[in-house]
Amino acid sequence: MPSPSDSTRNIIAYVTPFAIFMAGTMLESGGWLGLGYETLYTLKTALVVATLWHFRQYYPPFSKAGLGLALFAGTIGCALWIVLAKLQAAIPGIQALLDLIQQGGRAGYDPFSGEGVASARVAFVVVRFVGLALVVPVMEEIFWRGFLARYLISDDFRSVPQGQFTRFSFAVVTLAFTAVHPEILAALVWGAMINVLYRKTANLWACVTMHAVTNSLLGAYILATKEWQLW
Repeated sequence: MPSPSDSTRNIIAYVTPFAIFMAGTMLESGGWLGLGYETLYTLKTALVVATLWHFRQYYPPFSKAGLGLALFAGTIGCALWIVLAKLQAAIPGIQALLDLIQQGGRAGYDPFSGEGVASARVAFVVVRFVGLALVVPVMEEIFWRGFLARYLISDDFRSVPQGQFTRFSFAVVTLAFTAVHPEILAALVWGAMINVLYRKTANLWACVTMHAVTNSLLGAYILATKEWQLW
C-alpha cells in the first residue's frame, strides 16, 4: 500500500489539471479581472499544459495498444456527437431546461466577430483548436478514466488495472462526464463508447486518441459550418 503522502500526490497529479481547467472555465464566463475570453482561455490552457508536464511522471507510459480502434471510434464518435446535438436542439424546451440547470451552458463563441486585429483572431483560433484537439483530451482522460474510474473502485487507484470497471464506476463516470457537457445526449452516448474502448484496450492513451480524433474533427466541422455553439 502506498503511504498517505504518496496517495495524496497521486490524486493531486491526476485531479489538478482538470480542476484548473474547470475553474478557468468558470472565470471565463465571469470576465475575471476584466480580461477577455481569449486571454483567459489562453492562460487557462497554458497553465493546464504546464501542470500536465509537471506531473508527467505520474501518468501511465504511452502505449500503442488499441490505437487503430481508437481512431475509428473517434471518427464515429464525432459523427454521433453532431447528429445527437442536432437532435437535442430539436426537442422543444430541453435547451431552456439545460441552460437553467447548467447555469447558462456553453456560450457560442465566434472568433471572427467583433473588433480586433485579424492576425490576433486567427492566432487565437489556433490556440483554441490546440486546446480542443490536444490539451482537453489529455487532461480529461487523465481525470475521467485515469483517476475517477479507478478511484471509484479503490482509494489506491493506481493499483487498479487500466480498463477495469464495476457497474457503479462505469455509470458514475459516464453520467458525470455527461453532466459537464451541454450536449447531454451526445455526451451520454459518447461517454459510454469511450468507457467501452477503455475496457477493451486497457490503455488510457487509446482513450486520449479517441478523444483527440473526435475533438479534432469536431473543431474542423465547427470552423467549416460556423456552428460556434459546439465550441
